[in-house]
This record gives sequence, C-alpha cells and structure tokens, in this order.
Amino acid sequence: MIELIGVTKLFGGRAAVRDLHLTVPTGAFCALVGTSGCGKSTTLRMINKLLPHDGGQIHIDGQQISQFNEQTLRRRIGYAIQSTGLFPHWTVAANIGLVPNLLGWPKAKVQERTRELMALLGLDEGTFWHKYPSQLSGGQAQRVGVARALAADPDILLMDEPFGALDPITREHLQNEMLRIQSRLRKTVVFVTHDMDEALKLATHVGVMHEGRLVQLASPETLLRQPANGYVESLLGSQDRGLKLAGLKTLAEVVQPDDKWIGTAARGQTVLNLSDSARTALSAMLWSGQNCLPVRNEQGQLVGEVTLDQLCRLSESKA
Repeated sequence: MIELIGVTKLFGGRAAVRDLHLTVPTGAFCALVGTSGCGKSTTLRMINKLLPHDGGQIHIDGQQISQFNEQTLRRRIGYAIQSTGLFPHWTVAANIGLVPNLLGWPKAKVQERTRELMALLGLDEGTFWHKYPSQLSGGQAQRVGVARALAADPDILLMDEPFGALDPITREHLQNEMLRIQSRLRKTVVFVTHDMDEALKLATHVGVMHEGRLVQLASPETLLRQPANGYVESLLGSQDRGLKLAGLKTLAEVVQPDDKWIGTAARGQTVLNLSDSARTALSAMLWSGQNCLPVRNEQGQLVGEVTLDQLCRLSESKA
C-alpha cells in the first residue's frame, strides 16, 4: 500500500531523511520509532505531501504520489496528530464530518457516518454531538481527532504522536481502543511515536529510525530477539527486553488446560484472564508469591493454569 524508495528530504542542505527504503503492506500497522530529530515525523508528512521529498520515489497503492493532486491525495489518507487540530468553533459532529462534506457526501450519509464513528470511538451521541473542542478532555478530543481521520473511510491512516500528550491511564486506554479498531477495520497505518513500548504494543511492523535512516524494520518479536545494532538495543532497553517480549504473548498462547480447575470458584485466589499478557501473569505471581495461577475465559469460567516455569521458557521459542 505504501512504498518509499530511496527517499531523501533536505532542510537547508542538511538531510533530515536520507535514502529511506520502507514498504508497508496493505492492512499492516507500521510504527516509526526513534529519538527526537531522527526523521520519523518528516517521513510521515512526505507520504501525504505535506512536505515535498527531494529525492527518491513515494508510491501509494502502486502509483507515484507526484501523480496525485494534493487535495485528492490528502482526502484519501486519514491524518491524526498530537494536538488533534480540531476546529475550535465547530461542534464534535461538524469536525468529524469535515472530509465527507468536502467530498460532497449527502447530508444524511455524513450524519450516519458520524454516528457510526462516534459509537466506534466510545463517544456518546447524546453527550458529545453538539459539544465544542474546549468542552472536551484531552482523551475525548483525541478520540474525535481519530474519528475525523477515519470519517471518509480512507485506506491509509497516518498518526503523528497522537497519544503523546495524554496522561498514562488515558493513553493506555486509547492504545487499547486503537487495537480494537484496527482489528475490525484493518487500515494501513503508519504511526509515529518516540515510545518503544507503545510501538511494540500496537504495531505489526516496527521501523527504527536514526539520523534520518531506517536502521531496522521488523516484527515486534523479531526486533526484541534480534536487534540490528547497539542503537536499536538501547531503545529497546537491554535489561528488560525479556519483560517486553513477555508483553507480546497472551495467556491464550501458553495456558495449560487442566480439569482440576473446571467448575471451581477459585475463592481467594488470584485469577488471570486469557487475554492477559505473560508479563501481567509474571507480575501477578510476584505479587501473590505463587508460581501457578488459574486462568479464566471471557465467560469467567476457569479453563486451566499458567506456571512460572512456562513463562520463563517463553524466551526459548523462536521468533
């Protein structure tokens, strides 16, 4: 869906992005991560022509972006940023319906799409339809920003540090919402963040950038197991890569079915969920002082157990 071939961007003769090669398959969630000034936001803005590239080629769905009219291209690509960019004197509904209105959608279709997205993002129509951005919390405004980016049902969604200014609790909640939305919509996403944990949690592909170059592009698990160099390893955190790896595995992948738990209530016992990560299970065992805990399914029924030994063996499996 997105392909950058030898792309370069200069500012005052200095290369902010240099000879960048990046391919993002259709339906993939690609996170670009790196320290400030590494070129990740510049890369994002070149994809939708907010910034012109000075060398190389950028293709969208097999077509060079130089062949697209800028306005037409941007209306095909959803764009969400940290500051949300909402129009302060427009209501939530008007902000969400911006691009569909620009595209000439019938009023009834715009309203239907707005209602659909508000429901998807957990924005109660009766509460938020007529509110203005100044009446929203940071998390609510960010939800509206994401809804507006999705309004015209674009194939591509570009997101530049969308959750970076939020408190940790709201940020985690919106990350979980993003995972839920992506599992349903399967958009091609390029997501810029400086937070490696966020990248590992959300992305199917993680691109690490350094001094304008892409130094590694890999799945989260491959990145953790096989960092390309010391810089990538330092971003990952050399001392807690094992915990980060455990955060990628759910208990549904490691639970041991065991009839002894079937039909029991496990009263007074710490109980884990199939959707919990192996990292969560390790934390629960440390806190409870136990090396074996029961696991329940979505219906609340106990289905088996997970042991400390199982969790410690996770690192033995291959990426």
